[in-house]
Amino acid sequence: MMRRVFAIVIAMLALSNFALADGHVKRIISTGTTGLGNDIVYPEGKAKVTAFEFTVPVGGPVTPHSHSFPVLIIMQEGEATITYEDGQVQVYRAGEAFIEDVGIIHSSENTGTVTLRALVVAIGVEGQKILTPAQ
Repeated sequence: MMRRVFAIVIAMLALSNFALADGHVKRIISTGTTGLGNDIVYPEGKAKVTAFEFTVPVGGPVTPHSHSFPVLIIMQEGEATITYEDGQVQVYRAGEAFIEDVGIIHSSENTGTVTLRALVVAIGVEGQKILTPAQ
């Protein structure tokens, strides 16, 4: 089932190239790797896609956590500084998009001057949590 969802997403991206010429579609992201440069890996099981808006006040932290499956983040407003368990730091700003790694603990903070708003799309599996707090 996950392969079918992936194939549909790829087909939609390929077809979107035709619409780019008339200005109605703006590609936000097209990648096979995560924000850390690792290959995107899909879990086995019945697909479940969940989308939601995520907000963090200025200076607000997001506690350390990991994901069981790929999570697409599309930054709409603000700035997120993400710190990974190995010490790497990535900064994402409005208009940028990235895929969070599976199983890698990370925390984030709104280091911008406005409330962080992001569209989050979890490309998951039924019965698995989107977010697991770090122990």
